[in-house]
Amino acid sequence: METEAGPPLCRELWGSTEAARYRGDPRGGLRRFRPPGARSGSGLHQLLVRVLLPQGYPHSVSPDYLRYQCWDSVQALCSSLAGALSARAVLQAMGVGDGAATVTGATLTWVLRDGVGMVTRITFACLQGSRLDCEAKQWRLAADVLNDAALLLELLAPDWPRAGPALLTLAAAGKCVVGVAGGATRAALAVHQARRDNVAEVAAKDSSQETLVNGAGLLLALLLLPALEGRPWLTWGVVALLLLTHVGANLRAVGALRLRSLNRPRLRLAVGGALRGGAPRGGGAIAVPTPEEVNPREPLLPGFSTRLQLHLGAPLHRLVKSEAELMKAIECSPEHYLIVLRPSQGWVGVGLRRGAPPDTPLLACAQALLLEELLGPPLPPTAPMGAALRPLQERLRRCPPGSVPWGVLAESSRLWHTLGPALLRGLAAAGWETQRHLLAPDQWELEWGGAGGGASPQEPRPQ
Repeated sequence: METEAGPPLCRELWGSTEAARYRGDPRGGLRRFRPPGARSGSGLHQLLVRVLLPQGYPHSVSPDYLRYQCWDSVQALCSSLAGALSARAVLQAMGVGDGAATVTGATLTWVLRDGVGMVTRITFACLQGSRLDCEAKQWRLAADVLNDAALLLELLAPDWPRAGPALLTLAAAGKCVVGVAGGATRAALAVHQARRDNVAEVAAKDSSQETLVNGAGLLLALLLLPALEGRPWLTWGVVALLLLTHVGANLRAVGALRLRSLNRPRLRLAVGGALRGGAPRGGGAIAVPTPEEVNPREPLLPGFSTRLQLHLGAPLHRLVKSEAELMKAIECSPEHYLIVLRPSQGWVGVGLRRGAPPDTPLLACAQALLLEELLGPPLPPTAPMGAALRPLQERLRRCPPGSVPWGVLAESSRLWHTLGPALLRGLAAAGWETQRHLLAPDQWELEWGGAGGGASPQEPRPQ
């Protein structure tokens, strides 16, 4: 403990924590003192921190890191134990211990499992690869639920000899989807957790934690498997407990995340919160819910709670059907994108202009979600923007089936000329990342003549 008076010559900090202070001594050297209130961890504690946690923890990772990793370790332990039980079932289904089984039959089953798994892995990556970044929480949870389903199929295989190869093949296909989705979402979450450009270290320490948990699971499995031998009902009871705990821990893990990047579900909740309760704040911004307020409400099933199918980056043939509709879309849309709403079809499309500014997809998606909100419940009288948007909501409700509400689109584009930038400032002020988004726009871009799109910011267009 420091006893000398006066300011130190130098302070030593680890992250934001003061570790030591230095003063001169009478012989011209330096004396090191522990500051008041500083705690020195044990050697084992420091070793575990160094081995399992990123350097500079907790300042080098996101605030939700520890809670997520704890629940992730619980689910990994349950998965490891259930996997050991399913491995025994797979060997039984392959014919281990059965005098009538042949090596050729077991080999063919194994080759079939691997072949179907390879095809499944490639197909899934082709169909859903672009969505894994955007819906990391959803696919992280879906991967673990699918892993549990695959384990159940493997456990059932020995009891259904004729269907055993088919069950094992389906299980292998499911596990290949789990491998692709789990690995991709783990990488996406490492990007969120890293705070000092240390994505690789965060991913490496996550691997170390998983290896340690799997080692503990291996030791427990060595004790568990002999105890369950010849006790099928007890085995299924243990499996049920493990899988329920596994799903529960996964729900708690993804629920602990506080992602600051904007995907469509989080942007939908942010726009809805701003529209129905976002009072204007200083600097010309709109009050927007923070990541801490939005993330717990984000649906964990893709597509849940949507009223419209949103096609961001749509090709022209999806947007309009005639030259007259194209001219109308250009007239009623902002400068850098075309937006077309078809309420009776539950569809809104956005065509992005080639060479548009980087924030155009975010602004366009937010305007489309604004129109989706207007198709929902009536705006409350206390809504800060209700006076301007309530008439548009009434006009949308009177829109004839099969038609495009061009007047509403023109008026919303005129209002969006002011509200859009204010929303972006509000998102940034609330702690959201606006320079990098996860909105998954399609790759189509459009070029059209003239300066517009361009519903005038001063005059609304007629219906």
